[in-house]
Formats: sequence, structure tokens, C-alpha cells
Amino acid sequence: MTSHAEQTQGSSPLLYVTAAVLTLSTITPVMKSVLRQNEIAPFDLVCLRVLIAFSCLVVITLTGPWQELRQMTGSDVVRLTLLGILGVGVAYGFAGWALAYTSVSHYSLIYSLHPTLTALLSLLLRKDRASGVKIAGIALSLCGCLYAIPEGLHDQAVGFGDLLVLLFTLSAATCVVLSTGMVKRYGAAAATTVMFGTSLFFLLLGAMFWSIPSRLHVTLSSGLLIAYIGIATAAVFFLRNLSLQFLTPATVGAFHNLVPVFGILMASLFLDEPITANMIIGGAATLAGVELVRRG
Repeated sequence: MTSHAEQTQGSSPLLYVTAAVLTLSTITPVMKSVLRQNEIAPFDLVCLRVLIAFSCLVVITLTGPWQELRQMTGSDVVRLTLLGILGVGVAYGFAGWALAYTSVSHYSLIYSLHPTLTALLSLLLRKDRASGVKIAGIALSLCGCLYAIPEGLHDQAVGFGDLLVLLFTLSAATCVVLSTGMVKRYGAAAATTVMFGTSLFFLLLGAMFWSIPSRLHVTLSSGLLIAYIGIATAAVFFLRNLSLQFLTPATVGAFHNLVPVFGILMASLFLDEPITANMIIGGAATLAGVELVRRG
């Protein structure tokens, strides 16, 4: 999964990205479980998720490399703001909305396209070189994903949810590609904190029109799950951005192969979602395509 240059950095970056992916695999099933209880709306959950994550990141930054915040130029803050809106606010908005319509299994399968979309965007932005193998891998991944979720093409509600997951995945992949330089310049903690903080600001502006506080009536168990979602979200972004200081976007994207595997298994074990033959065959084709993209 890694090049010789990346291996010389030691095992720490690989541990960072592995921990990020494994943690990410738990967030979606927990979010679906909270939404199933009908105690909180998707937008409310997204706002609380970002708020809790931002609070955690502020603590991490202030107790660590807070000087990096003072070194940021105005143009860099603007760029991180735009990246935060895209990769946090908009992306998480799509993700929360999608889980109100589609299953965790579908969500995980579509999100498995993250490495493929990351590679495709890297090609379009001339951050990587094109090859026949990569193009074949991209096509195989897309076909495998379509084969794995055929009901999404017939059930209007599920199809709408699947489309939202695709938009979320595209937003997240774009953020990974565009944020690499900023993360290397200022560090994971500072860059991630600014991205979450600016996203939270715009989400709260939107919340003013939905009167979130008057609708929040959650149980203790749901509250604890929401707290976990926020803390885990901060951990994922921090660990992933930390790994981007040493690894390429393509390598980080390749490790996301673990997300659909663990996500689907958790959905089957804890949410009673079925695992179909289409999912296994289509998912395998998608991951095979991702591997072709990586090797290309």
C-alpha cells in the first residue's frame, strides 16, 4: 500500500491512517442507530457532531501546536475555510441526510469509492499521472458499486439516499486532495481545527433557521452515542491529516478499503442489515478496482 519513500518514515503514519479508518467504520452504524430512534433530526445530529468534534480539536490544538494558528496568513485561512465547508459542513450534511433514507451497507459500499474518486480527482488536478490500469480500475470500481446496490436503482427513497452518499464521498475525496499541502505546511491539529471551526460557524447560521435547541429531546443513551460520534469524528480527521504529512493522498485513500468491510459487518451484527450476494460480488469488484487504481 505504501512506497519505499513512505516506508522510510516509519510505522507511525500507517498506524495513524489505520486507526482513522477503523474509527471511521464505527461512526456510520452509530449514527444510523441514533437516527432510528427518531429523537433527533439529521441536520441536528450533524451540527452536534461538528460542535463536539470542534471542541475536542480546540483542546488538542491549545495544548499542543497552537503557535501554528498564528502563522497562518489570511489567504490560507480563507482556503481552509472553503475546504472546511466542503469537506466538513457540506460533506457531513450529505452524510447525515443520506442515513435517513439508505442503509449502512449501501453507505459503506458507496463510500468504498473514496480511493477511486480521490485518484480520479488527483488525475484531473494533475497531482498524479494517468494510465490505462488506473482508468480500468476506476471503471471497475464504479461498475462493482452499481452491481452491489441494484435496489438503489428501483427504490426512489433508497436511490435518493445513495445519491447523497455519493455526493458526500465526492466532497470528502476532494477535501483530501486539496488539503494535502495545507496540512503539511501547518500541521494536522491547526488545519483541522480551522476547517471544523469555520464549518461550525456556517452550520450554526443555518441552524438559526431551524431552531435546533427547541427540538432536542434525547435520552441519556442517545446523548452518549452522539458524544461518541463527535469525538470519533475529531479523531478521524486529526489522525488522517496527521498521516497526510507523511503519506500521499493515494496511499491514504487506499487504506479506506477497510471502511466498507468493517461497516457492513457492524451493520449486519448490530443493525440486522442483510449481507447479499450482490454486495459481496460487487464489493469485491469495487475493491479490486481500487487496487488497480493504486497499482496504476
